[in-house]
Amino acid sequence: MGDQLFFNGKGPRIAIVAGEASGDLLGSALIQSLLLRFPDAQFAGVAGHKMIAAGAHSIEPMETLAVGGIVEVVKHLPKLLKLRKRLVKAILNEKPDLLITIDAPDFNIGLAKRIKIAGITTVHYVSPSIWAWRPERIKQIRKAVSHILLILPFEEQIYKKQKIAATYVGHPLADLMPVSVNQFQVREILNVDSNDVVVAMLPGSRQREVMAMADIFIKTAIILSELHPKIVLLVPLITRETRTIFENEIWRLNAQGLNWRLMFGHAHEAMTASDAILLASGTAALEAMLAKRPVVVAYKISPFTYRMVKRKFLLPYVSLPNIISGKFIVPEFLQEEATPENLSLALNNYLIDKVLSANLSDIFEHHHLSLQCNGAERAADAVAKLLTKANVC
Repeated sequence: MGDQLFFNGKGPRIAIVAGEASGDLLGSALIQSLLLRFPDAQFAGVAGHKMIAAGAHSIEPMETLAVGGIVEVVKHLPKLLKLRKRLVKAILNEKPDLLITIDAPDFNIGLAKRIKIAGITTVHYVSPSIWAWRPERIKQIRKAVSHILLILPFEEQIYKKQKIAATYVGHPLADLMPVSVNQFQVREILNVDSNDVVVAMLPGSRQREVMAMADIFIKTAIILSELHPKIVLLVPLITRETRTIFENEIWRLNAQGLNWRLMFGHAHEAMTASDAILLASGTAALEAMLAKRPVVVAYKISPFTYRMVKRKFLLPYVSLPNIISGKFIVPEFLQEEATPENLSLALNNYLIDKVLSANLSDIFEHHHLSLQCNGAERAADAVAKLLTKANVC
């Protein structure tokens, strides 16, 4: 693949590096908005399928960066360092007008620092969760980032206080997902009866996550099926590999008799069609909030990683609905608390208590409106100003 980003032509040349499915979504929306302003702009770096479809060239599969947890990162560290070295060399060789890094802070902040030192403007999209843990990272962000784009409203004040150029842009997911959802219509599309009890299960986007969560989620489904014999289980999975992992666990646990609907993608539809959602902590929790569906959050990582991370937690919760609310509004079960018994009990509370579900939906709608800021346009405006300031356009 070499060490070229494959820029050509006269338009703005933008290096762009994203990690994970959420970064791919943010990156694709940003690319589309920038192309409306600069039709001849070029984008190259590390991109996912959505960003590539929007016009980016990728020199490495985005999945390379989809590594989480201290133990997991250490195991993949040689490959990650090699990729970062390649990217630094390619960017410094081709001297693009701008570098945009999206999420994946442990990889991208180090990359951006090397590029900023060389005199190239750097933009980072999505703040690391410095308000939740590892607040000392803001010192590295200051050295690495010319401008940071923020997706949560309370973050802007933090960066202004530290005199780091920042723009709150809202969350593109809040723009993409409607405030009012038509569950009946979505169920019709998915061929799910309006009277069915439906639970969506999202065990994660990474293979590591699905391997850690599949057993617990399937055992939870078995318990729920005893309480609701005709329950429909919608399981959107991103890749063939994650689907295979989940299917193998269904057979291993002899749960193939349940009414499973394994899906490639279509997470939004699965969430909207559900009466309750069980998911692995991450951006999916925000999507569940925007779908206005009651959600239970679970997560397991290696015990060593959890011990290291827990010591630095500044907040008592980890999921975005709780962080945005500033209090526990959805149940979270981490590590040894993430048991089928706990998860099934919390989900069943939603299934039998419609008032609880309705009240949570009202709270979610309020937060949806606060995040709905035409985020991709705002982000593109901020980037366009930097390009103009650099006399690129």
